[in-house]
Amino acid sequence: MQEKQFDIKKLEKIPKEKCFICKHEINNEDIIFENDKFIAFLDLYPPTKGYTILAPKKHIEDITELSEQEYIEFQKILFRISQAIKKAFNPKRICLLNSGGLLSHWHFHIIPMYKEMYNNFIDVILKKSILELSKEERRKIASEIKKELQI
Repeated sequence: MQEKQFDIKKLEKIPKEKCFICKHEINNEDIIFENDKFIAFLDLYPPTKGYTILAPKKHIEDITELSEQEYIEFQKILFRISQAIKKAFNPKRICLLNSGGLLSHWHFHIIPMYKEMYNNFIDVILKKSILELSKEERRKIASEIKKELQI
């Protein structure tokens, strides 16, 4: 696992018709959790170990498109995944970022913040550097989170 520089400007806005979440174009080995409504998976460009995305399966662009019951279920899953990441990797804290910017599909970033980067939250969010992970390293990270996940 090595860090490499990353230029976030390389990322382009993804229109709804090309949404990889809606099309379920997610590597199965990266999936942390999935049910009929929601999916959680490792970020493709993780700045930290265990960086995970949680999203509804149906394409929504705003939180108000969820029913109250769906929102409560989403938050419970978000909490449980955060707990599992904390148990698996012992970060100093877990940060959450609600998003829907480049990818119009509403989702949350679950961001483990480790001691060495604790004061660099903005650098982490801007993905100034990302972890270069092999398929095996990604599989192991996903497996460790799933092992701790209690849903």
